[in-house]
Amino acid sequence: MARTERNRAELQLLAFIACFFATWTVRATYSYAADQAIASPGARIAYSTGVKFLLWVVPALAFASRVRGERPLDYLGITRMPSLRQWGWCLAVIGGFLAAVAATETTLLGRKHFAWSGAAGYATVPGLALLLATPLFEETLFRGLFANEIRRFRGPVTAAVLTALLFAAIHLPNWIWLNGLTGGVLTNAAGVFVFGLVAAWVYLRTSSIWPPTLAHIANNLLAALLVPGPR
Repeated sequence: MARTERNRAELQLLAFIACFFATWTVRATYSYAADQAIASPGARIAYSTGVKFLLWVVPALAFASRVRGERPLDYLGITRMPSLRQWGWCLAVIGGFLAAVAATETTLLGRKHFAWSGAAGYATVPGLALLLATPLFEETLFRGLFANEIRRFRGPVTAAVLTALLFAAIHLPNWIWLNGLTGGVLTNAAGVFVFGLVAAWVYLRTSSIWPPTLAHIANNLLAALLVPGPR
């Protein structure tokens, strides 16, 4: 890729990321009141999931197709399935990460314990849809598009670190809007950053969004199962 063409492609990606972050910041703050106004939990989940699909997945597909001129499902790693060997070490990495999270959260640092009641919200059709769809949507954009693009320009290490930073940053508007900039918010952001590194690693080794999506589903489920204990 010629330098001029590469610079142009990088600017296109930067403009896309900036527009996405601006749009999602509005959605996760001022527009979040629309979610809270929906009384039915199922309808609220359907609404929020639909909005996320429109704001995360549709633009990623459009960017891959219109801007890069690629087949979007192929370009984003949706049609690529890892080999059995790749699945083996991906599952080992994911399992090791989840075990480390569980060990950390159940020590004095986290003061949490396992409780099935924490995941009760996923035991409904809307809850199960949320558990499965949200990770897929987020991985499509952050690993399938962002990590894939940054790897082309800056290499895999930079792609993993930058996408992990971006992934942590995209959670901050809603968290800060609801809770303020607290130590807990910063701790959660650090945890999301570490998860982002793991998700980027399994994606970049396979060029498939399915290993990071599986890791994302498992991580969200684990987070729900770990509930605060008595203080």
